Amino acid sequence: SLWSSELLGYHALTDIPTGLEAFKKSIPVVHYPALCASTALAVYSFFKWNIMSLAFAGSFASTYFSFNIIRYQLKHVTISPNYGNSFRKIKRWMQRRRVADEKNTLNESLNGSRDATNNGVLQYIFLKLPFELYAGYNLGWSVSLLNIIVHKSITSVLFDAVLAYVSLSALLGVGCYMMWKEKKGLCYGVGVGLAWYLFGVFFELVHPSTVVYTTYSDVDIAAIKYMSVTFAGILVSIVALWAIKHVIKGGKRKRLDEEHDEEEEDDDDVGKFVLHGIASVESGGRRIIDEAGDGVDHVSMVIDDALDEAEDGVERVFDAMGV
Repeated sequence: SLWSSELLGYHALTDIPTGLEAFKKSIPVVHYPALCASTALAVYSFFKWNIMSLAFAGSFASTYFSFNIIRYQLKHVTISPNYGNSFRKIKRWMQRRRVADEKNTLNESLNGSRDATNNGVLQYIFLKLPFELYAGYNLGWSVSLLNIIVHKSITSVLFDAVLAYVSLSALLGVGCYMMWKEKKGLCYGVGVGLAWYLFGVFFELVHPSTVVYTTYSDVDIAAIKYMSVTFAGILVSIVALWAIKHVIKGGKRKRLDEEHDEEEEDDDDVGKFVLHGIASVESGGRRIIDEAGDGVDHVSMVIDDALDEAEDGVERVFDAMGV
């Protein structure tokens, strides 16, 4: 079930003697309260206290804790990528066995694989996706707060514009890496969270505030606006491409399974025909042997009678000769 999932990290506490070691090993349980506290600090500092440096510290800390949780979850993926291949090999091996008990075991394995797949989807939606979405969006927000702090420290319009361009490019790179680089899993939610933040930047710059107008030129505002929506579109496109790829791969895998099933059914039919032929030849051979055995017995009886008659004839000849 979801409550007992290894992705939550509660079971790992039984193997960790101290809380410090649990923190060093990035067990999610010790990061949950820290994530909540840092998020509350960032929100209050930004919206209520208007302390950007404290908001950045809280946002950066919550991003750190979120990625630690994601890193732990990537190390404890419950369904292996090669599970389907190995399962199909087991399935084909078992289908070659013509035993009723093995067929029942195969059906149980099929049902078990479906349950495992469904459970894996639910685990990703409820246990991994929320952290990935939050980590992606919060990473973008942290970069935005950093830009605000730098703008207050360095009053240079050109530097602010260059920093904004670099920040957007860096967010795109992180999102592409998290979704495209094959690890022990792909963090689609991080890219979607970043795209969510970038779309927010675009809509905010459609009607920019007075502070933005006084900080950036019209050219820079337009460039940042269209860069953000373009990068968001790229991230969403990557997610769509991976989704299409998995759909195609799933359909291909299903067709291969069906073809294997048909081949195995044909093999079963041929095997039944061969077995029937062997049984027919065996029964026919037994009839031939039985008939041949009856003929041999009859011939031997005739020979024995002839030998007896010949012996009697020889004795009669000897008696007539007085021998």
